[in-house]
Amino acid sequence: MKKAKFTRARRYPPRTPYKSCNVDRTDKYITVVSEENWGGKYFSRHGLVVHSLRNVTPKWLGENVRKALESSEYYAPPAGIPIDQQQRIAMEEKSTERRLTFWDEIARTYGYKSRELAWKKKDHVFISWFYKSEPDIEILSSKSSVTGNHSAWPLDINEDRVFLIPFTASDEEIGEMVLKALAKCEGPGKSTEPLFP
Repeated sequence: MKKAKFTRARRYPPRTPYKSCNVDRTDKYITVVSEENWGGKYFSRHGLVVHSLRNVTPKWLGENVRKALESSEYYAPPAGIPIDQQQRIAMEEKSTERRLTFWDEIARTYGYKSRELAWKKKDHVFISWFYKSEPDIEILSSKSSVTGNHSAWPLDINEDRVFLIPFTASDEEIGEMVLKALAKCEGPGKSTEPLFP
């Protein structure tokens, strides 16, 4: 098992290409969702999105995080060139359609009355990989609100809430690191069950 690296979140110039995904975990389920990036993150139209009962193995988790990052897509043009708004609008429609279908499936599968209730109380981690310049995946724990929204921790208090691990690490090692990041999530929207170990 690789030793966890703790750091402050890294910062890159605008429009630096990257791949990303996120992981949610509640008392009932866990999800891994690939994102596509247009100067902002969107639910992927084509990448890996998967869910399971919450008690998955670290290997399962790491394998799916790797697949979600590999299938993440970056569309933003270089800095100074505007994003094509017609393409972005078309993307947003397809992204929203797939996102809502996915969350409706989560609600049905795990016994929630609505998708809104399914996503309200969970722990969430943001995962990024600046694949052209960095060997490491960056995993950020989140701070939740009572409404179920999640944000990264402010820079002055995010120490020990940011984790780095090489993309070439084993699936199990990546999964273990994601679990460590989930354990650092806090806030009123946090899952009620302990998530780690």
